[in-house]
Amino acid sequence: MRELGRDGRLSNVELARRVGMSESACLRRVRTLEDEGVISGYKAVINPSAVGKILSAYMLVNLDLRGATVGKAFLDIIRADDRVISCAAITGEYDLILEVAVKDVADLTNLTLDTLLTVPTVADVVTCLSLRSYKAAGEFVNK
Repeated sequence: MRELGRDGRLSNVELARRVGMSESACLRRVRTLEDEGVISGYKAVINPSAVGKILSAYMLVNLDLRGATVGKAFLDIIRADDRVISCAAITGEYDLILEVAVKDVADLTNLTLDTLLTVPTVADVVTCLSLRSYKAAGEFVNK
C-alpha cells in the first residue's frame, strides 16, 4: 500500500519488484485491496503553484448551527469551489477547517468576504497562511 500511495501509476511489474512479490500475487493483492475498499481510487495530485495558485492557507470556520448539522448550502458552495482543497469537521473552538489554495491575497479576500461570509450559517472565519509545507500527500517534503 505504501508504494501505491507514493505512486498510484506504478505498473504491476514495478510494484511487484518493489514489494518482493510475484506479479500475479501482487495483482491479486491489489485487486483484493480495491474490492475491500482499502484502495478507494486513484487520482492525480495537482501542484497548486503550477496552476497559478501560489498562496496556501487554512481557514477555521465557526458555524451558527443552533443544533443543526452543517448546512447543505455551505457544503454545496465549498464542494463547487476549486480553491477549497479539503474541508473537515473538527473538535475544539472551531467547527470546520478548510485547506485552500488561491492565486493571491485578493483571491483569498474574495473567498472569505464574497463566498464564505455570505453563507448565513457562517458566523466567523479565521485564516492562517501556510508559510512552508513539510508533509504533503503522505510524504515529507524536502524544504
